Amino acid sequence: MQNTGYNNTTLKQQNRGLILKLIVTGECESRIELAKRTGLSKMAVTNIISEFMEQNLVEEKECVRIQGKGRNPIKLCLSSKAPKMIGVHIYRGECSVILCDFQLHIIQRRSFPVTEENHGQLLEHLFHRIDEILDRIPRTEICGIGIGALGPVNVGKGRILNPPNFYGMKNIDIVSVLKARYEMPVFFDSQYDGAALAEKFFGNGRDVEDFVFVGLANGIGSGIISQGNIYRDYSGFTSELGHVSIDWNGRGCSCGRKGCMETYVSSPVIARQLCQITGWKKSFREFCQIDMSEYAKETDRVLEDMMEKLACGIVNLTNLFNPQKVIIGHEGYWIPDRYICHLEDYINEKKLLADYHQIRVEKSYFGEDAHIIGCACSLLTEIFAGRIV
Repeated sequence: MQNTGYNNTTLKQQNRGLILKLIVTGECESRIELAKRTGLSKMAVTNIISEFMEQNLVEEKECVRIQGKGRNPIKLCLSSKAPKMIGVHIYRGECSVILCDFQLHIIQRRSFPVTEENHGQLLEHLFHRIDEILDRIPRTEICGIGIGALGPVNVGKGRILNPPNFYGMKNIDIVSVLKARYEMPVFFDSQYDGAALAEKFFGNGRDVEDFVFVGLANGIGSGIISQGNIYRDYSGFTSELGHVSIDWNGRGCSCGRKGCMETYVSSPVIARQLCQITGWKKSFREFCQIDMSEYAKETDRVLEDMMEKLACGIVNLTNLFNPQKVIIGHEGYWIPDRYICHLEDYINEKKLLADYHQIRVEKSYFGEDAHIIGCACSLLTEIFAGRIV
């Protein structure tokens, strides 16, 4: 509940952020549309647009009419000279650093492996990749750094806590470390909350207000959008769908509990099962892309069981807030379409209110890269709130 008022400065920031968001996401393309959408006066909109043009945030482009007479319409859009963002993605196995614009188009991308042998140099490697990007672009053209990391994380404290199977690394104060080194704004989120925000701003979450992003990889993570905003608790912790138990007496998990969903349906678990059937040593993605018709009956049983167990965990979540959509990403993007259809059926069969509302299940707009593209969204959210630029 909001217990504080807004002063004129705060309101101006919010109005600026909202108008920039509507232009950058393509929801409004003219001053008239912006005035109607926001309820601001035409003069207020014009003044804000003038400020944006002076700051090289927004520019006007003439659109050529295909048919008809009269002047070509003028469209407001993100300026090619607008500042850029650095995104940092921290994950087991591989970390990435990207340079992108406010529409999450990747301009540069640099990755490095994280292993048992080199994990002690994680920050060194991150610094090196960020420095490489900053060597090619003036710092004045960078508005900040956004971080997306594997969980569990404490967003409020800017800290990666104690991720399972992360080579013993824990309690990394990643925000304070990067702020001290680069002296620019740094913001932080879980990788799956970032992916959910990317889908909301530019992807398959644009048409709904309530959805769940589910990422499958070495573990299972989720980002929840509720009433158009990312959901997290009062203390800054994020959701951990992979550690919802679907069998209290089931398999032991690295978190210390039993029956966690990711012990049954994470990509390495399924890849091992398919390897046992086929004798092929391949990744989950490779199994999803190759012809397994020689072992169709057995492999189909594995993937159907995966969908049923995944549905079981997702239903626990959907019964709490009844989303309009579930978006599957990360390595889950490679699941064959017919199994995604079965997942949708299973969810709608098992959930409450099945007769009144059907939940759609779709793959990520960004393919398997939503978590990497979304790592800059912690910063982009601040920009769209008017607190940065």
